[in-house]
Amino acid sequence: MNSRAGLLFLATLAWNIALGVSHIVVPLYAYELGFSAATIGILFSVPVIGQLLLGLVGGATSDRWGGRSTLLVACGSFVVAPAIFLFTQGFWLFFAGQLLLILGRAVFWPASQSLASELPGERSVQMGRLNALVSVGQIIGTAGTGLLLALAGFQSVFAALGIFGLAGTLATLGLPRPPDRRHAAPGALFGHFGPLLRGRPIYFALVCAFLCAQPVSLGQSVFPLLLQSLGHTPEAIGPILALRPAGATIAILLLARWIGSARGLWYATGAAVLGTSTLIVAPLCTHPVAAGLVVGLMGVGAGLVLLFYQLIVSAFSEPHTRGSALAIAGSGWSMSHIVAPFVVGFVAETTDLTTAFQLWGVGVTLVALSLPWLHRWSHPSPG
Repeated sequence: MNSRAGLLFLATLAWNIALGVSHIVVPLYAYELGFSAATIGILFSVPVIGQLLLGLVGGATSDRWGGRSTLLVACGSFVVAPAIFLFTQGFWLFFAGQLLLILGRAVFWPASQSLASELPGERSVQMGRLNALVSVGQIIGTAGTGLLLALAGFQSVFAALGIFGLAGTLATLGLPRPPDRRHAAPGALFGHFGPLLRGRPIYFALVCAFLCAQPVSLGQSVFPLLLQSLGHTPEAIGPILALRPAGATIAILLLARWIGSARGLWYATGAAVLGTSTLIVAPLCTHPVAAGLVVGLMGVGAGLVLLFYQLIVSAFSEPHTRGSALAIAGSGWSMSHIVAPFVVGFVAETTDLTTAFQLWGVGVTLVALSLPWLHRWSHPSPG
């Protein structure tokens, strides 16, 4: 592994540890400050729209000035945001800190994926390593935050968040400066979007991104409620949900070359069906071991489809358009965060959580089964 890959992977690990910390400490701190449930809902739902738009900006800036500059913004925002949280006592400062976290979350993905796609060596392996470190970092951050919070309190946890953000920033600063790409990408900042959107492959990748985001979209919203309704204790729910990124990490490290092979479409279709169909089975898992197995399989399927769509985008895009292409395809991930919790929650209000999960599971599994047809549509044979 060369130094460029090592620094990128170090920045990725540090940033995702910080992200895992933020997933726990920020909502708990909002509750500690006495914000109402409605206020907390605004703080955590409205910025998702901004994340969708900022992700596209991050892709465009990665193409124009290089992924290094955009990655610096992603890591730097995780240094400034916790400093704001340390001093906030009211809504608007809290909202400002949340917006900075959203900025970092939005631009990190196209920047890091674009940089990883340019590393020397087999692309599927390098992208697989990147995705594995994403999962490992979030597991460490999420698992460690609860312990640190119990021992040292909110101030120490926010300080730790800032330290990991700073570590990611320093690692990114060590990356070589990219060549100026403006001569290869003349015109407006978003000039690549039109040609990319006129090509069919980008829509296939967008559907893949939507599918692989399902476990995350539901896991951070209504899936914990389902587990609670099945009789799982809060002490069990955390470890059960942690098996999703664990499953993704193991699958990516072991099967990255399969997804990157000539038969990658069939492996990805199988993984997508595996990951989405578990939503149908999940409401039946009243035993923690069974629930953990199902969540782990969700992670396996989602992790492999994530890698597959990244490879698809890297294959049809040029280096100077790759950030934009990854950002457009990755908007399927953000769309999942908006659509999946809303639909499942709405159906659960009119029926129950079990029915809602099973109906949604059937729907997304049918979409997964359509991947070979969608691939033929998006990659027509020449002549």
